[in-house]
Amino acid sequence: MVKQNIIPISSDNLTLTCDVTGRYDTIYWMKDNLSLVLNNTLNSDITISNNSLHFSPVKVSNDGNYQCVATNLFGPHTSPKYQLLVNYGPLSVNVSGPGLVVIGSVITVNLKCSADSRPTSEYRWKYNNQSLPATGPLMAVGVSLKNAGIYTCVAKNSLTNISMSNTIGLNVTGHSPAPPFQSRVGLMLMGLVALSLPLINH
Repeated sequence: MVKQNIIPISSDNLTLTCDVTGRYDTIYWMKDNLSLVLNNTLNSDITISNNSLHFSPVKVSNDGNYQCVATNLFGPHTSPKYQLLVNYGPLSVNVSGPGLVVIGSVITVNLKCSADSRPTSEYRWKYNNQSLPATGPLMAVGVSLKNAGIYTCVAKNSLTNISMSNTIGLNVTGHSPAPPFQSRVGLMLMGLVALSLPLINH
């Protein structure tokens, strides 16, 4: 069977060992049901020594199902598949939401945070650099002038122990925007036409 020496984390060194009982003559490795070819561009950081496969370092591109094959006079003996999933990130954090909100148009707005990470990141929020009790990828904000400001989402991967953040500005106005100039002119003309119409007596 195939054993790992540590939890696989991107940019760390990792060793997979082929645990063989009994006598064997040679050992070779397979990835995704194909013989593992070394010394090419994709696998340039992988080496084999004795019954171990070394990643220096391990990368997300190394994800896959690995097997070791031990051969002796009685033929090849293939290990069960070992699935390598390399943990990483967060590599980037994205915060989305409305930039401008008019009071009275909605009651609350949602800010959404996402991060490229394995496993899924944990999320915390800050308002004007002050920590908030809210957690999770969604942040509901009540629409009021006092809630305008800078919101920060902090994403943390508990396995890699890496944190990354990004911000979004929320602007709140207490007045609806003025209608476009063309619309105002149209309203004025309608008013003038209404005033110029003669009264009709029946």
